[in-house]
Amino acid sequence: MSGSQKKQPCDLPQSYRVGYKRPPAEHRFRKGQSGNPSGRPKGATNKPKVDTSFGMKAADEFLRQEAYRPVTIREGEKLVELPAIQAVFRAMGVSAMKGNRFAQKTMAELVTNLEQREHDQRFELFGNAIDYKRDWTERIKHCEENGLPIPDPIPHPDDIIVDPRNGGVRIEGPQTEEQKAHYEKAYARRVEAQESVSYFADRYRRSRSAERKAQYLEEWHWEQRIFDIINDSMRGRHKRKLKDRSYRDGASREGETLMAYIEDRKKRPPERKWGDIVGD
Repeated sequence: MSGSQKKQPCDLPQSYRVGYKRPPAEHRFRKGQSGNPSGRPKGATNKPKVDTSFGMKAADEFLRQEAYRPVTIREGEKLVELPAIQAVFRAMGVSAMKGNRFAQKTMAELVTNLEQREHDQRFELFGNAIDYKRDWTERIKHCEENGLPIPDPIPHPDDIIVDPRNGGVRIEGPQTEEQKAHYEKAYARRVEAQESVSYFADRYRRSRSAERKAQYLEEWHWEQRIFDIINDSMRGRHKRKLKDRSYRDGASREGETLMAYIEDRKKRPPERKWGDIVGD
């Protein structure tokens, strides 16, 4: 064989022994392609997990994360997991009870300031509720006396209940447009239930057929239950008294039906006593 023939390149595939540090060709990293395409981009640095853009107080967010980070402490024979800030306050309380005057002074000041802030907030809320209730009541009265359209603010002043004894404020009615629409829908269904109760009660009393009376009684109790479920969910001036109420066995009871219905809905559908009354 001549020398030129020995130097001629071979077009046949070369033998390749797969083994340690010698992966199959199809599994080797390709030149210019990352071995982890979804990994961190080249030149990227570790970034915080909170928004540090203009106007954001990143330090406050980091502090909040550390304050509420769960930590484990030992109390006697037990290990208890608490937010870090609560563990700090608990340690301060223990030190104060052991006679540490600095801890006693600091904790007393913290508690006093907390109670003062709560008192100020409650007092401000009470004052705002009184002003709102007075202003809207006067405005509604003015419209009634002068034949003007009666406003219907949200919340309505009659739904705002204030307690001068403890400065408490509660709202017994809708507080948003969405809640008001829900109330109006409930009002309409309650009216239908009242009309049905009165109708089936009358039919029950007039009927002479035992079969028909049983059917009317079932319908009567069904609509009475609907009325009670809706009425029990309302408070204050939004409640109504049901006319032609049935007190027979199986009839719903005022003030008890909503909670009984809620407990019934916790069961599996086949086990529910009342089935699907108002829909899921």
